[in-house]
Amino acid sequence: MISLVVILGLWGFFYIRQKHLQDEHNMARYFSIASSLQPVLLQSFSVSDEDLKEYNVKIFTQKPSSEAKMLYHKGDEFKGFSLFSYQGKKVMYVYNPIGSLYLEDLEEDYALILIHSIFAILLGLQTILFMVSKKMLTPLMDVERHFTRMEGGDYSEVAITSQYKEINQITHSYNKAIRHISYLLETREMFNKIFMHEMKTPLAKGMFYLKNEPSLKTHEQIHTVFEAINTQLNTFKTLEELIGKNETILPHPHALNSLLEEVSQTLHVKDTDAIQTKGCEGYTLYGDKELWLVCLKNILDNALQYSKNHTVSLTCKENKLYISNVGEPLPIDISQNLHSWKLDKTQRHKSSTGYGFGLFIIQKTVHLNGYTIDYTYENAHVTLIISPK
Repeated sequence: MISLVVILGLWGFFYIRQKHLQDEHNMARYFSIASSLQPVLLQSFSVSDEDLKEYNVKIFTQKPSSEAKMLYHKGDEFKGFSLFSYQGKKVMYVYNPIGSLYLEDLEEDYALILIHSIFAILLGLQTILFMVSKKMLTPLMDVERHFTRMEGGDYSEVAITSQYKEINQITHSYNKAIRHISYLLETREMFNKIFMHEMKTPLAKGMFYLKNEPSLKTHEQIHTVFEAINTQLNTFKTLEELIGKNETILPHPHALNSLLEEVSQTLHVKDTDAIQTKGCEGYTLYGDKELWLVCLKNILDNALQYSKNHTVSLTCKENKLYISNVGEPLPIDISQNLHSWKLDKTQRHKSSTGYGFGLFIIQKTVHLNGYTIDYTYENAHVTLIISPK
């Protein structure tokens, strides 16, 4: 817009300036022509177009009608000249008491034509540049529209490709941010649902125990309920703090055997052979220690509780950790990118409470630490495979 205003301004400035100079030049010509022809008319000499060629005029045989517009007049009623505009031509009338002559001005103002041509070309180039720039900026305008939609809750990604890597980088960054925002929203929404659901079970138990007669047993039962709630809250607190920091978790090394020792203390495993390891000496997991403790605790707790022989085996090979137990298949495949953790009531696993909180914790903690988890079920064996990305 600024360049357009500048072009139009300069066009007008040079046009007015050249028009003024051209008018002054033409008036000087007309005075010169009239002065040169007055003596010829007084002596009644004949005048031809060849004689007028040097003045760049020719004889105008048609007398201008009343529609002719007077542009200039110099002289009196006896001698002088007038300039008319008639049918798009400039006609000069030279007169004296002896004779008169109508002349058509043939001179073209090439300077004005040149000015108009130059600025018309500049304006055309400006228009082409504007259209090209607008086309180049279309992807950015699409991204801007997506930002506006995002304010209204639309978190769809941008499907834009461009020959310019800068625009592709902006698109990639926008889509990456959208995916992260969508991940946070979906995870927190499911997190809140699971939180409310998981709190209902111990609270319902506590309300049931309160209906019993006060006794030492009732007191112990209520104490157990509060311990369960406190444990759940600690788990929720850990997950809530780290759920949005998946890109800031540092890959600190942690020995698997050391992690298993801490987890075993919280599980209160009485049978020393309940957790069997093979080839895991020196095996290291990287990431946040608290997340790994929460993850392994949920895996081992579920495996020991719902395993038919109440044992679980951990095998380390090819930089992967295999955790296997004998039992029923999981109600959902946690190796998939799940958007809804609500379990199908018609296919509810006996270990499920409706939302698969333990499976949710396992998948999210593994992903947060930069690992992937695969699930297989063969020969009545549930196997989870944890491997680096």
